[in-house]
Order: sequence, then C-alpha cells, then structure tokens
Amino acid sequence: MRTQTITFILLIFLISKNLFAIDTKAEQAIVMDFDTNEVLFEKSSHSKTPPASMTKIMTVYAAFDRLKNTDLSINNECTVSAKAYKMGGSRTFLEIDDKVSIDKLLKGIIIQSGNDASVALAECLAGTEEDFAKLMNFYAKKIGMNNTNFVNSSGWPEDNHYSTVHDLAVLSNAVIREFPDLYLYFADEEFTYNDIKQPNRNKLLRSVQGADGLKTGFTKASGWGIAATAKRENRRITVVINGTNSSRSRMNESANLINWAFSQTNQKELVKKDQLITTADVWLGDKARVNLISSKKVISTLSFDQLQLIKSSIKYKKPLEAPISKGSTYGKLLIEIEGKPDIEVDLVADEDVGPVNPILKSFAALKYLIFGSTLNE
Repeated sequence: MRTQTITFILLIFLISKNLFAIDTKAEQAIVMDFDTNEVLFEKSSHSKTPPASMTKIMTVYAAFDRLKNTDLSINNECTVSAKAYKMGGSRTFLEIDDKVSIDKLLKGIIIQSGNDASVALAECLAGTEEDFAKLMNFYAKKIGMNNTNFVNSSGWPEDNHYSTVHDLAVLSNAVIREFPDLYLYFADEEFTYNDIKQPNRNKLLRSVQGADGLKTGFTKASGWGIAATAKRENRRITVVINGTNSSRSRMNESANLINWAFSQTNQKELVKKDQLITTADVWLGDKARVNLISSKKVISTLSFDQLQLIKSSIKYKKPLEAPISKGSTYGKLLIEIEGKPDIEVDLVADEDVGPVNPILKSFAALKYLIFGSTLNE
C-alpha cells in the first residue's frame, strides 16, 4: 500500500473587490467572527494589559450564571456597604445601606460602569469582593481565558490584575452565547438611579449599525479600550481593543474594525457534510471502488484575498484494503488558507465493502496487479 496525495480544487465563487490591509492605532486589538470563533485580525492580542472596566464583563458573567442556574432572581436585593459607597471613578451613586435590586445593580454596572455597583454585587453574591474575585478566576479558566487574573470586580487598578484582548473577546462571546436573554442588558442606552440619569458609555450603540454591546474601559495604565460587538443579518462580529489615546480614538478604531470585518470578510461554506470528495480503488473487495465523503461541514470566515489563495489536498492509502466499514475514516482532506491554521477533515466511506470470495481471492489479486482493477469492475 502507498499513501496517495491528490490535489483537490474547492469550488468557490471568487468575488472581485478592492483589497486592502487593515490596521489600528490601538496598542492591542482583536477581531473575531462569533459563529466560527476565527480571528480575522489581531495585534498584540495575547499581551497582558490592565482590562480596566472591561473587567465588569466577567462580574456580569458571574451574576448571569447565578441567575440562570440557581434560584437567584433579578428582584433579590443587596445591601450597599461602606466599601461599595466609597468607590471612586465611575459611579451609580449608591448610598450606604441602600437596598438595591440585582436588576438595578446590573444596569448600574453595564450602562453606567458603576464601580460602586460592581462591589455591591460582588459582596452580595460572594460575601466579600476578594472571594468574588476567586469566583471570577474560576469562570475565566472554565471558558478558556488562559492569560487573565482578576483581583477585583470593577477593574480598579491593582497589581496582578490583568487580561488580554483575546481573553476579553472569549469572555464577550461567552456572555452572548450562554446568556442570550440576559445579554439584552448591554443594549440599554441609559439608566437613572438616585435621580441621576447616565447614558451608556458605549457610544457605538448609537453610531454603528447592529451594535448591541458590550463594555468600555479606561485607566491611565491601560489607555482607552472597549469590548464591542455588532450583529448584521445572521452574522456577528466581536472586537476588543485597548491602548488608544482618547475616547474618540477608541470609538473610531473599534467602529473601523467592525465595519472592515463586515465589508471585507465573509463566511464561506468550503465543504458540505457528506460531500463526495474522491472515489478510491478497493483491494480485494466485493466492490471495485468506494466513495470517500466529508465527515463534517466546514465554514470559514475569509477575506477576499484569502478566498483566492486556498489550497487543498487529499491523503489516503491507495488502494484501500477490504473489508471497509461505512462511516469509518480512510483519509484526510487538508485545506490550507493563508494566515489561518490548516483545516483537516476526516474522509469516511459512504458504504460497506466486503472482502472478495476466498476462492476468487488469488485471481482478483492477480488481476489488480496486472490491470489495476478489482475482479468485479
């Protein structure tokens, strides 16, 4: 037997566009396709950086998980401690000993970026903010945030409190995917508490088509950042940037990346499930050949230049030796795309092929060796 590699041309409609490279003034950035989890653009995406108030996405994630999986209700009330009341920075303007519903605390965190609301919620759910931070780190590891460590619930600057834009994108997508109903909080444009009305700090909600979340952040150490997402028709894009030099730059850079992703990349079905990829000869089988079909559907998000640079090949042992079982793997389809990890697809037999009758086995072997075909061809 020998391994056979066959060039396989994927049938893709190539779209002619003016191609351009994207860049950003942000120090760290990532653009992800929500459905495929593919990274469309990144810049220092795994560099550790203070997440600032983007930390609050994890605070909300932990609360959402409790609301979804326990008897906790958004109507449950939390008591505001002196520690929560004294928090500086952005505030919901809670008062000491106020009884505040989880619903209002969530709005204070998400819309107003309230540091006081973040601490109040953390203490309410875990007893202390320190214990809540342990819970945040548990969730971070669970969802694959491998370069993140949380020390507090608000993003207040502290040593050893860090994340990456990649991890924050993973977190943002997890919130959307796991809590679709509760995620609607992020689209609210304003919230009033204690007679003080504040607009959502995420200005993309009012300026970018399809934007419906998530959270801004700023500290002197991190610069201006945002975790943002937008949905247009059936497609969602998630962008996280950090390290811009102003609020205006943060909005412009994130909007540019979102619009670029929608206009210059597209989801393509490269292979259908059960698609016929090749037909292989069978050695000493009661059928001359067997079809090898794809084991799964492959969808990838590609830029228009990537579409034109796809390469693929098929690898399998030729000829295949009987018996062959339907659904078992007998080869691989390898798809190579510039700038992306290679994609491997198992190729499986679409039917059973039994061994040839023992009496005819030697004749079949001789015929194959001479003519390159099986007895029953």
